[in-house]
Amino acid sequence: MVAKLFEKRLPRDGDRILYPGIGTGPFALAVSQFCNEHDVPEPAGVGIELDPDRIETARDRLQDANVEIERREFLRELSNLGEFRYVVGNPPYVPIEGLDEEEKERYRAQFDVANGRFDLFALFFEQALGVLADDGRLVFVTPEKFEYTEATTPLRRLMTEYHVEEIEHLQEDAFDGHITFPTVTTIQNRSGDETRIVRRDGTEDTVVLPTDGGSWASTLRETRSETLESDVTLGEVTERISCGVATGADSVFVTDESEVPPQLDDWTYPTTSGRQLRINDGPYSNQVFICPYNEDGRLPPEDELGAFGDWAEMHRDRLEDRSCVEKGKQVWYGWHENPPLQDILQPKIVCKDVADEPAFWADREGSVVPRHSVYYLVPADHVDLKEMLDYLNSEPARAWIESHAQKAHNDFYRLQSKMLTDLPVPEEWGKSYQTTLV
Repeated sequence: MVAKLFEKRLPRDGDRILYPGIGTGPFALAVSQFCNEHDVPEPAGVGIELDPDRIETARDRLQDANVEIERREFLRELSNLGEFRYVVGNPPYVPIEGLDEEEKERYRAQFDVANGRFDLFALFFEQALGVLADDGRLVFVTPEKFEYTEATTPLRRLMTEYHVEEIEHLQEDAFDGHITFPTVTTIQNRSGDETRIVRRDGTEDTVVLPTDGGSWASTLRETRSETLESDVTLGEVTERISCGVATGADSVFVTDESEVPPQLDDWTYPTTSGRQLRINDGPYSNQVFICPYNEDGRLPPEDELGAFGDWAEMHRDRLEDRSCVEKGKQVWYGWHENPPLQDILQPKIVCKDVADEPAFWADREGSVVPRHSVYYLVPADHVDLKEMLDYLNSEPARAWIESHAQKAHNDFYRLQSKMLTDLPVPEEWGKSYQTTLV
């Protein structure tokens, strides 16, 4: 990272460098060693750190380095620090769930990129770019998710106001076994359109990043086919695209069909998990949900549960132990969320939520209630289910999905509602819909 920081821009007398969240000082130490080895002036460094133990360790390690460490929070007002020709660091990866309500409110008021379910590293980008001198350079290592998530739309827009020189994708477990899909991003405070991309497989490209805040995934990844061109999207020709139901206690509600007591036959629906989709090459497994809900998704009152109520009573302690019950969001025998069975119990298409390769299957009978690891798509009445299934499993559609999906462990793809909704589909499907309205 230090080599990237100084590439074709060696330090000069009077230069300054900022270390946001300096920690125990690894970057400052590397900068000092680089400057000594290359016989160039070491920039005057300012390290920001809040943890007193880390500060003490850093000061011990950096006694011979040209750096002053200040105990303060980096995400507070920095106007008195001045500007820096260089910024380098590894911002903390803290998701929004790790912040208290006061912190969330303060950050949303202070930072333009504190959007939706933001992560702390996005705020570090905005804060650091705000003190980057003209023609200065920033190098950060962060998770790659800023490239494509909806929450980081403002961050992508901000980045392209500068010159994103390079994005290098490191191996997913590059940091002590933590799966973070890290990237090293180099940004310069000047105009420039072309960005060098280094992928995890070693391939490289030069690209022009979109400037509207939209996802960069399709631009950064290698695609296997031509870009799909259509003004009609999958979301416009489906009644619903959702993940399967969450009970909060599948170990209770899911069982083998052969194990269901006869008196509960009327309280069951076939079910499948994402793993079973691949094993069975389709949605039909030998397992069922024991389900308290009516076909319209209504949850009967306790005095109407009959045989289901007697069975559920045997598992009451486990069912009451769920967070949805403890927080008062659900009665003890209900599921974590009420299933929209009126939509689910229709002919539909299903897929794994996380897959090494996108694949889709048909539930033509409309009888399967998928579990939370499955996504389901209900085609609009005017679109043929088989035609949609064939299209989703086609090479162009798969290539588009692989270019736009978020990544999971082992380079798997996350097939989420937002991404699937935006998938371009044949124009005639939209025209067919217009015809039905006439």
